[in-house]
Amino acid sequence: MKKIFKLSAILALTAGLYSCETYKVDAPELTAIGNVDGKYMAFAYKDGDTDPATIFAVVITNTTDNAPDAGWITITDMDYTGLNWQRLFAVRFHVDVDAKGQTFKAANVEVIEPRTAWNPYIEGAYGSYGSFYTASYQWGSFGTTTASIDGKVVTDGVETPSGNKADGIEFTYTLNYEDGTSESYTVKGQKKTGWVEDSIEYETWLSDNGLW
Repeated sequence: MKKIFKLSAILALTAGLYSCETYKVDAPELTAIGNVDGKYMAFAYKDGDTDPATIFAVVITNTTDNAPDAGWITITDMDYTGLNWQRLFAVRFHVDVDAKGQTFKAANVEVIEPRTAWNPYIEGAYGSYGSFYTASYQWGSFGTTTASIDGKVVTDGVETPSGNKADGIEFTYTLNYEDGTSESYTVKGQKKTGWVEDSIEYETWLSDNGLW
């Protein structure tokens, strides 16, 4: 009986050692602009105002050939006033990227209006919508539109409500429409962390302004 107990104890100890064994996990592979790309939520200010005009959902992605000095930026205006909430105004355009310096910029580049773009407030909800909305074109007769942008990403530049840090994003941004009108913004925000409390500042602002 003692031999059986000893054998059981040895087997249990051996199993415990194996169950506690750690395995090396490789770091996730980053894109060539991995220090810049990602999903960000940001306040957008007009003409030096201290109160935000709106909130932008910003996505920076690498190019299809994974160029180290270029990318795409998609900017979605979360203000759906006058629009269906599933049909927000978004633009997408090419940017030059300095991955090491974590900066991005463009000067008077033509923009497109994407048919899909990230909406952080329906992410993972509404069935097939997932984290994207299906866009319908909003521009009407605006015609060719160009954008200029000058921005940077700061690693761990924001202290979040969850007590962690997130990458910060800052940029100046102008849309120039074919009819001669333009819109300019100063934009500041943070990378989406996935923690609900880290988005509360943006969600509260949208709710207080009757937008979401």
